[in-house]
Amino acid sequence: MEMLSSAVVGELVSRSISFLFSKLEKDTAATAQEDLQQLRLLLLRSGAIVQDAEQRYVPSKAMLQQLKALRDETFRGHYVLDVVSCRAALGGGGGEDDGGGEEAGRRACFSLSRFNPAKRVRFPSNDASENSSVLGGASPGELQQVVRSLGIMIGDMKEFVMFLGSYPPLYRQPYSAHMFVEKCMFGRHMEKETVMEFLLKNEPPPPGAEHLGVLPIVGPAHIGKSTLVEHVCDDERVRDHFSLILFYTGNDLKDVTVSSFKDKCLIKHHADNASSDERVLVVIELLDDVDDETWSNLYSSQRSIAQGSKMIITSRSERIERFGTAQALRLKCLSVEAYWYLFKTAAFGGDDPGQHPKMASIALEMANLMQGSFIFASTGAALLNANFSTKSWSRILTGLKGYMQKNASLIGEYPDDINGKDYPRYTWNVMKKKPDKYFMLHDIYQRGSGQEVPDISYLDLQSGRANPPAGKYDILLTKSRIPPYFNYMCACEIRDM
Repeated sequence: MEMLSSAVVGELVSRSISFLFSKLEKDTAATAQEDLQQLRLLLLRSGAIVQDAEQRYVPSKAMLQQLKALRDETFRGHYVLDVVSCRAALGGGGGEDDGGGEEAGRRACFSLSRFNPAKRVRFPSNDASENSSVLGGASPGELQQVVRSLGIMIGDMKEFVMFLGSYPPLYRQPYSAHMFVEKCMFGRHMEKETVMEFLLKNEPPPPGAEHLGVLPIVGPAHIGKSTLVEHVCDDERVRDHFSLILFYTGNDLKDVTVSSFKDKCLIKHHADNASSDERVLVVIELLDDVDDETWSNLYSSQRSIAQGSKMIITSRSERIERFGTAQALRLKCLSVEAYWYLFKTAAFGGDDPGQHPKMASIALEMANLMQGSFIFASTGAALLNANFSTKSWSRILTGLKGYMQKNASLIGEYPDDINGKDYPRYTWNVMKKKPDKYFMLHDIYQRGSGQEVPDISYLDLQSGRANPPAGKYDILLTKSRIPPYFNYMCACEIRDM
């Protein structure tokens, strides 16, 4: 009798636990759907605030800091929404299937941790149950956290929105640096305002200080230093403030004499009614460092220019910070969330990634792998756009992983376009299952928009549209669609497998 009682009690406990877990799963799924809907609404509101703010002249530094925080949280919200939505759709068996196979439906799970980008990607698992719940295995707390954080932030923006209405709109340049990326600088709004503040500040220097202000801007290759400066110098507030804007671009200043410096500069702006005693902006773009004596001679020669004149010097070398009269501005890679916003917009164009969950999952993995590469955002997105199918995108992702593994094994570190070291990158036609050639890409360099570009492009080689014989070529890597409209090229050596 005791054994029977024990069995009955055990069965009741087991069923009770199963019932509770089942109810908990249903409640979690329902809550997650509510959180997703709430997040979509919050992103609409935050996007409207950011877009309005970036179309106005906001002089308040505190408001700009608040705007930056909202923008960052908006990018994070889009990232979380896309990750959760595509995993939920794949878990339910939704989305298109044009030959990508089951592998695309079992794509990597993405950790939403914002503190360690290296832990954001797990490679494909054979456990189909990973996508069984509405969150695809992610913690409901992660989704709730971003909903709560964004909701609180928007709730605290009431005074911000009220004051925003009192600031004048930038009628002639409404889209110089906002979130939407078509022909616009992306993700550098705060940095632009920092440079603008330095240039437009008209206070006399303290006694004993140098009157010519110098702002160093440093960062790795292809991070956007020239783009940032170009957008600043195109701003009408800057052109109204300075009568003359001069650009010097070169590897160094060693061969430049004081008398020849101005002759070697490009005149970017010259006011028609300018006089000799009006303010001048000098921009010096260097690749590396410059010795103290050369800099001292050049800087001394500029002391005769008008009070209020300014100088910007950009370089990959952090050593130029010692020449600054203002704190140096350091450009860094975009966050994973901001980079995903840029990459998905370029890859999907006008299409909604939510309508293509398998392809969105593939694109997410690519964005995580490339860790902020602007050149890949352009070249990779163009390749995906030209081959818009799950099967093609899966093949491109496989090729990208092979590229990462091959180059990492050869050079011993992560192969990106930001590192300035001289080593070739190995790649191949990613659209072929068994490529017959591979390409060795050497040092990336840039040329102005008016200069001639090679006939062969990197996209042609990757997609198989061009099939030149083995040999050495200069190829077009990508064309920038925003000022200063650089063409990025590299030397390419084609070899047979």
